[in-house]
Order: sequence, then C-alpha cells, then structure tokens
Amino acid sequence: MCGIAGVIGGGADVRAMTARLRHRGPDDEGFFDDVLGFRRLAIIDLKTGAQPMKGCGDCWLVFNGEIYNFRELRARLGSHAFRTQSDSEVILHLYEEKGAECVRELEGMFAFAIWDAKKRTLFAARDRLGKKPFVYRHEGERFQFASELAALEGPRRLDVASLDQYLALGYVPAPRSMVEGVRKLPPGHTLTFERGDVRLERYWEPRVEVVPGSEEEYAERVFHALAGAVRKRLVADVPLGAFLSGGVDSSIVVGLMSQMGPATTFSIAFREERFNEIEYAREAARHFRTRHHEFEVRPDAVEVLPLLVERYGEPFGDASCIPTYYVAKKTAEHVKVALSGDGGDELFGGYRRYEAIDRMGRLRRWPAPLLAAGAVALRPWRTNYGERVRRVLSSARSPLGEIYEQLVTVFTAPMRRSLGVAAASDGVVAGPFGTYRGEAGAAAGYADLLTYLPNDILTKVDIASMANGLEVRCPFLDTDVVDLALRIPWQLRRGKRVLKRAFRGLLPRSILDRPKMGFGVPLASWLRGPLRSLLADSMASLEKRGVLEASEIRRYVSEHLSGAADHRDRLFLLLVFELWSRRFLS
Repeated sequence: MCGIAGVIGGGADVRAMTARLRHRGPDDEGFFDDVLGFRRLAIIDLKTGAQPMKGCGDCWLVFNGEIYNFRELRARLGSHAFRTQSDSEVILHLYEEKGAECVRELEGMFAFAIWDAKKRTLFAARDRLGKKPFVYRHEGERFQFASELAALEGPRRLDVASLDQYLALGYVPAPRSMVEGVRKLPPGHTLTFERGDVRLERYWEPRVEVVPGSEEEYAERVFHALAGAVRKRLVADVPLGAFLSGGVDSSIVVGLMSQMGPATTFSIAFREERFNEIEYAREAARHFRTRHHEFEVRPDAVEVLPLLVERYGEPFGDASCIPTYYVAKKTAEHVKVALSGDGGDELFGGYRRYEAIDRMGRLRRWPAPLLAAGAVALRPWRTNYGERVRRVLSSARSPLGEIYEQLVTVFTAPMRRSLGVAAASDGVVAGPFGTYRGEAGAAAGYADLLTYLPNDILTKVDIASMANGLEVRCPFLDTDVVDLALRIPWQLRRGKRVLKRAFRGLLPRSILDRPKMGFGVPLASWLRGPLRSLLADSMASLEKRGVLEASEIRRYVSEHLSGAADHRDRLFLLLVFELWSRRFLS
C-alpha cells in the first residue's frame, strides 16, 4: 500500500509530487529518472520490495495495493527470474508475458503504472471495484498521474459540470473530477499513454447471472467464500487488526479472523445515543475475545476537515469521513493493516433504500390521489429520511430508475437550478440501474456497486486510512465473493437473509437480529450547536464567492438552524465546497 506518481513529457516535478504523498508511504521512497516516483508503506517483503521496480527488460513499475493471488501467479511464472518475494514483481513479469491482458489474472486491490522506457509507453490499471485511486492530467504530449489529486501539478480551475454532480450526489463520480482537466481512471479500466494519446479500455464489469438454489446451499457457499477471502487478507509481514462497528458485516469479518488466530479490533463511539453503536461493538469484541480499542468522536473532531480537504483534493460530502479518519488514526497506532466489512450492504441488500424501492413497485398500483395525500402528510418534513420518502411518493409514477435517483440525491435538480447550477447530472446513477434486468432492489444494489461504493465508500476509506499510513482490506469485495453474490436470487440476498443464515452459528443473536444502523455523525445537532460559528463563517464566504446563489444558501442555513427542516447533508456539502475552494481555487 503506497503512493505513486509519474510524469511523462515534462511539465511537472515528480519529486515534488511524490513528496505530497509521504503520508501514504512513510517507510521509504524511490524514483526512476524524472519519470516515476514512489512512497512506500511496507506490508509484504519488507527488505526487497522497493520501487520503482525494474523488470527483465526496459519496464519499470510503481504499484499501490495488494495482489492476493501473487503466490499462485508466481508459481505459474516460474520461467522468470524473480529477485524479490513481493507481489509487485509478479505484476511486472505477468505484464512482460501477457501485456494488457495481465490485469484479468490479478486478484486484489491495485492501481499501478508500468513505464516502458524503450517504447516510451505508459500502461496503467485500476482494480475491478475501485479500491485504489488513480488520477491523471493529460495535456498534449504531457501526462502526469498520482494516487491523490493534490499531488498533481498545474492550474486548478473549477469544473462546473462536476460541481453539479457533487451537489447531486455528495461526490464527483469517475471519470470526472472537480478540477478542470483532471480525470480519474474508472474502476475496472486500463489506460495506455503513447505518443500523446490516451486510450482507456474496460476489462471488467460485474456479471449478473442469477442461478436458482436453496437458501441453505447458498449460505454454505457464502460462508466458505468469505472465510477464504478473510484468510487471503491475513497475509502480511506486519501486525493486522479490524474495524468493528458491531454491525453484521464487520462482526462477520472479525468472527472469521478470530477463528484463524487472535484478533485486534478498533471502534469509535459518540456521546449522542442515536449514533452510538459502541455497546454492540463491545459485545462482539467480548464474544470473539479480541484485543479491543475504542475512540470517542466529539464535535471538535471537525478540526480535521482542512486536512481531509487537502487529502481528497476535491470536495467530498460524506460526513462519515470524519469518524472514519479517527478510527483509522487510532488503528494505525497499533497495526499497519486493518480488515473492514465494506461492500456487505451493496452485495447482500443491506441498505433501507433497497427495501423502499422494492415497495415502490407495489405502491405504484395505489391511486394517485392516495400517494399525493401521503406526500402532503409529510410536509413540513423534519428529517432527511422523511423528506426523501416524500420525494419518492411524489414521483411514484416515474420510472424506477428515477425513483432510485431520488433516494440517493442530496440536492435535487430543481434545488441545483435554484442555486444557479445547470442541473445536468440526472441519470448518472440511474443509468447503471437501468442496465440491470431484475428486481428493483437488486438493480439499486447493482447501481450502488458501480457508483456509490467506489466513488463514496471506497474513496472515503482509502483517503482516511492512507492519511494515517494504514492499509485497509475488504474481504466482501473479493472477486469470488462478488461473483457468488451476484448469482444469488434477490429474495435470498435482500435484507442480508442468506448472509445471516450463513453466519448464524458464528455471531451472537443480538447482532444478527439488530436493525441496520448507518455509519453517520450527529451533524444536524452539531451544526445548530458547536459548529454554528464555523457554518456561519463558511457560508458567508461562500456567498461572496459568487459561484452559488446567495439567497438560497441563506435559506438553507436559516431553515436548518430554526429547526424548520433538516438540511444537514446539504449544508455539509456546501461547507466542504467552501473549504476546498479556499485551499485550491483562491
């Protein structure tokens, strides 16, 4: 797990770029000419795994991530002369043998670039689901790339179309970024830069091939697939631990780890009871006899926001990035690798919106006046959830893809137009939804797998963990687990039915039976209390900036502070956008 950077054709200083990634790799650094730069977080082969790494010919590699099947690949590549015990060298020799097709055989999380110094060609790739980042800037014969946007050099001008996407979703989905001229390599894609041209090719997308089967049969297969995924992710030459929220997914990971050896776990707590899962985490820790560590997140935790804005390099509107940063910081004090339960909700139907959109298929048969009456009854709404239910009821006759988009949108299209932004982002997430042929809830999970998971969840975890020099591994996103989950009929996946059946002998009943609790922060009350002055200062600056309509900004602030509405998510998006603008646009 590391930070990588590169410059082809000049126009940027690769050493300066690499220095900005020091937090991702505090253990070592390396360079090849003025082309490639590398910061290392040493996890495997601590003595001989330095990069940039040279192949047998003129190829040089910089690689961020972990290849979990590298030992099997190494055995098959026996004709090559290996100089290290690292997974990095396997990528090089596999590329020398198979070219761009090498990525199809790699299992793990990765973003890497291979520079052929003789052919003057750069080949890069990003893992299937987007666990590791790769951003780049292409200007004619010049090309630069890095693990984080802030490492890139060049002008930083606002990309207005990306601002629209950010206000809609809380993040800027790949391939766009908030900086004009900067792009992200999408998950499951390769990139080739040759003679001034950039070519992107998709090498993977989720396969949906539903195969009928019994719940018991699939439960057994899920258990063995996840156990194998956890076992693969315990390979390291440094101490490991796990995030533990007390939810089903993280508890499964910890439970499987504890069957393979002593486990160390890390949790966060809030004083506000509604957001606090710590008792469940403690129960799981006691049940599995882990070495358990806790950290309490308080309102002053937002002091880390300027640092997070720097690390993301563009606005990122998921407020759970704050507790994620702190649990990563606490974890990094004890271990260098942590396992997480990310991906379980998307694959096994854990989010409430999946049930909501399934129900919409039935509600659509209700008389229109009755639906309208239900929407009116929720005015004035006082919670995020109440408002989104009202929006969905109001659009109940719309295509299900549009209803799904209503469920995940922060600022609706009319709201964005009122803010002075041309609302053209509708369809960004509804598009993947529409490509799925099957139940609405399953389609929503598929769309999340392609949009929300890589652009929000995995981005959040990568930045928060690597800001603290911590590697995070996700067993639920193992290739075998993903392929298996997408074969299971939706009625068995929905509400984690088959997942809970698989692990009913491992988890305590209290955790198996508990309702889903989102990983959030008490942002609504914080903005009305201890963060009120920060909000006022930031919104006053944002009004003067003139990018967004000042009267609308004031309305959102006024309605939230008075309690007339709950605009916590919208105000956090605006707050982060202003902090980012100060740092990168001023």
